[in-house]
Amino acid sequence: MKLCLLHSKPILLTLLPRQVFTVCLLYEIDKGKASPLHPYFLHLPRSYSILAAFGELETQALQVDYAIWAAQKAVTKAKYEWEQAFTLMKELKLKPPLLTFRAWIWATGTALDLKPNYVRAWANMGISYANQV
Repeated sequence: MKLCLLHSKPILLTLLPRQVFTVCLLYEIDKGKASPLHPYFLHLPRSYSILAAFGELETQALQVDYAIWAAQKAVTKAKYEWEQAFTLMKELKLKPPLLTFRAWIWATGTALDLKPNYVRAWANMGISYANQV
């Protein structure tokens, strides 16, 4: 994973730590069975109920103006962060399905769901994101 983080230093300097972690998560998934985390990935949820994952129907179902605004803002923010990280993801030659906004939302949900002990476990495996937090 250090290769992931050292791949494009100028891009990394512009990304937030959570964006770097999300890219590294997608990078590990891209490795498939070669990733030491592959057995763990098999047990992760396929989707998350985070605001950034809400479609137009779910957003309108919120009914309260502030809630609708918050959901729309979450989607806008997630798209912005995805666009910022997209160059690095392409540079890492991630498979096309992992470059999509939908994959980004899933990886973001996964990153939000991870407990601090998982982040420490990644650090123990040599994945240096956890050391940069």
